Amino acid sequence: MSQKPTSEETGDELSWETAVVRYLEEHPEFFEQHPDMFARLQLNHETEGRTVSLIERQVQVLRAREVSHDRQLHDLVNNARDNDVIGNRLHRFALAMVEATLADEALDAATELLRQEFKLDGVSVRYFASEDFAGTRPEWIAAGDPLLAELLRQFSGGKPLCGSKLDDARLAFLFAEQAGAIRSTALLPLGDKRPRGVLALGSADVQRFHAGMGTVYLTRLGDLLDRTLERFAV
Repeated sequence: MSQKPTSEETGDELSWETAVVRYLEEHPEFFEQHPDMFARLQLNHETEGRTVSLIERQVQVLRAREVSHDRQLHDLVNNARDNDVIGNRLHRFALAMVEATLADEALDAATELLRQEFKLDGVSVRYFASEDFAGTRPEWIAAGDPLLAELLRQFSGGKPLCGSKLDDARLAFLFAEQAGAIRSTALLPLGDKRPRGVLALGSADVQRFHAGMGTVYLTRLGDLLDRTLERFAV
């Protein structure tokens, strides 16, 4: 009957394995000096249940690495293209904000550009406005509105809120007649430490906006609109 190796014996075996690995790393010429040993080495194939030569296994590993690198390069190229597209859209949005001469003009341009450029199903602004603006259109909210105040308290550190957890009342407040089609949202604070409003982006795709997504470009959109509204003293 065979006995199980003791912990000391197991430790010795592991130390010998480590010693062999280190030796081969430090003496890469070993197999050149002992070609007969190199030829006798056989490895089990992981999926086909057969043995393969060391050279064949090395080729397999190299091919797998090549496929992995190709995928990584493909992903990098696609990400770069996506960033270029988003960057161009952000640039057009910024130009529209700079060229606006009235607050209502800036607001109309912002919502229309975002809806078209980013293929959104709903775009809206809700903003605590001055007496001159409050109530003149749905976007300009009078000071003290409890629903907007509650929304603004959810922001932390000026970061957008992305996901799909808005109740019917908030969806209706933000998106009005489009509320029934909205399945995911991104809420962008308009203002840094004490936001005065929110830019709401909505999509019928439940995966479009989610909690783990990047928000760099969203933050920039909110900053651009916020500075524009400040310029008109809304």
